Amino acid sequence: MKKVIELSPKEAYQKMQQNPAIFFVDIRSYVEYKFVGYAAGSVLVPWMDEPEWIINPRFCQTISALLLDRSNPLDTEIILICRSGIRSSEAANVLIKKGFKNVAHIINGFEGALNATQQRGKLNGWCYDELPWQQC
Repeated sequence: MKKVIELSPKEAYQKMQQNPAIFFVDIRSYVEYKFVGYAAGSVLVPWMDEPEWIINPRFCQTISALLLDRSNPLDTEIILICRSGIRSSEAANVLIKKGFKNVAHIINGFEGALNATQQRGKLNGWCYDELPWQQC
């Protein structure tokens, strides 16, 4: 079985600059995406969302539907991002089990890990690395 590729935010950004065909998916909740902000060029497909906070049973189907125009959707290079890298790792493993062959996730996510004072964005992550992002 294939293995999920782990990328730092900077590595992921560099790969996307070199290959604009990469499918970049933000798997956070709609509220996180809208109010915290999102990485430029990402598409929102929540892995979990409110109010239930259960895994989206249509996650893989939604990804597949968004890739229908690709010549071989299962070979598409996919990069997932979440808040800190935990949910994206879980979702990436599910995609691999569903037959996707080239799935990566961003290890520190959009906001990064918590620091000693329980704050995100101070140690690592997409925003910490000053990569392009937007806010609704």
